[in-house]
Amino acid sequence: MSLSRVSKKLLLVISLALLLPAVAVSGQDTAKGNIHPNFRLSFTERFRLVTWDYTINLRNASWDVYSFTRHRTSLMGQWFLASDIEFALKLTNEFRSYFAPVSQKFTLDEAFVDLLYAKWNIDSGFRGTLTLGRQNIILGEGFLVMDGGPLDGSRSIYFNAARFDWKLDKAKSLSLFYMYQEETDEWLPILHDQDKPMVDQPEEGFGAYFSGDFAATNLQAYAIRKNVKETATQPAASEINTFGGRVQVPAMEKLSATIEAAYQFGKLGDADRAAFGGYTHLDYTTGWAVYLPSALTAGAVYLSGDDPETGDWEGWDPLFARWPKWSESSIYTLIREGGVAYWSNFASAYVRVGFKLSDQVRVQGDFQHLIASQVPDTALSFPGGTGKTRGELLIGKMTFQINDRLSGHLLWETFFPGNFYFDEAVRYSWVRVEFMLKL
Repeated sequence: MSLSRVSKKLLLVISLALLLPAVAVSGQDTAKGNIHPNFRLSFTERFRLVTWDYTINLRNASWDVYSFTRHRTSLMGQWFLASDIEFALKLTNEFRSYFAPVSQKFTLDEAFVDLLYAKWNIDSGFRGTLTLGRQNIILGEGFLVMDGGPLDGSRSIYFNAARFDWKLDKAKSLSLFYMYQEETDEWLPILHDQDKPMVDQPEEGFGAYFSGDFAATNLQAYAIRKNVKETATQPAASEINTFGGRVQVPAMEKLSATIEAAYQFGKLGDADRAAFGGYTHLDYTTGWAVYLPSALTAGAVYLSGDDPETGDWEGWDPLFARWPKWSESSIYTLIREGGVAYWSNFASAYVRVGFKLSDQVRVQGDFQHLIASQVPDTALSFPGGTGKTRGELLIGKMTFQINDRLSGHLLWETFFPGNFYFDEAVRYSWVRVEFMLKL
């Protein structure tokens, strides 16, 4: 990258960073301690210490051991031009410092535009909210739409998108959206650009998502189209049509039942798609005394895998939901199958127990029995097994709220591989400590 190009990007980012506060305070008197009644400035700092062994390859080898810190800093400005119009800009940087492997060099990484959108709340005619620009979009439990750039981890989840949330009435809405994601961020300026990959291939998505309350029952239904474009290194284009729905209903006092299921069809190269995915869980709020479980959950997940004996492609595609929905550590074990957090050929039966030790401290424990819907390809060295049992996963998590501004958690996961993997596959452990500061 030439010096002139760097200078132009630097100038543009600085201009964007100064634009909102400058416009907000221009010609206005400011109260002491406040920038402006119509301008909001927020700051977040996230610190993580992460360490794991053998998670990616399930081999007892030093090159499969990682330990590092992650430091994510974000500054966001929101300008409320009127009661119904908002402009927002968020700048973010995340860098890592590695203890292992020692070959990983330190870098301050990129500073990039995390959010940049305009939002208009329309209160007449087609009542709803129109959002244009770089924005976060989470639909339902995030089963299909959650993360627009899975390859950068949890650094960001933005979509370059247009979205209209149409308010049908007080309890019902219909979200219409369109998004487009490039392999790397080419749309907005980046400081110290590292050409970090965001997605494996350029992706385009659009769809409709309905959500409504009918008495005590919540019903969601959707139709989503995803187009994956071919590249020089990834020649297989893909067309995915997904239709499905989610229902949450109170089964009895303190007990709720949730189920979501979807069917996919379309194309993967020349092959026809035919895939199914879904999950269900029962959640019971006990109301028991402190130090006894405050919540109990039992659930199951099923995401279809490809059957090599057919000419079709039956593997589930997670669309825009490649994030750690069911496990933080399992997403790395999936790297050598379809890609990081590429949830496919995956099923789970699990139980979860939650404790509320105080208003500030909660503890949660999971046991998951993981399987695959199809046996692995015997021609591949990984996973390398002959069965459908992925293994047993244990998860323990403690969250704490120190005060209104500072929170954190301690997360531990360990996995015992089954016959889905090669005979010498070893158990791994995965640990994370997090502190989050919000101002």
